[in-house]
Amino acid sequence: MKNFGKTIYWFGGVVAATFVGIGLADYWFGHHDFTAFLSWAVLAAIPWLVGRASLFVLTGLADRRHRIALRSKTESLQW
Repeated sequence: MKNFGKTIYWFGGVVAATFVGIGLADYWFGHHDFTAFLSWAVLAAIPWLVGRASLFVLTGLADRRHRIALRSKTESLQW
């Protein structure tokens, strides 16, 4: 699960960097205002935040599952 979270995070980062690159190109070569670049930046923040949240959740789930497995192995079965 942890590796899947990292994959989603990096994919979201690549998509976000692509949006920022498009926004910069639009700002420099498209002769638009700075607000157009800001809209591209906000659009870029969405996949980055989704990737960051998935990394947080999936890493937390992997750690929790690991802790449960360790606890079940170390606990004694005596009543």
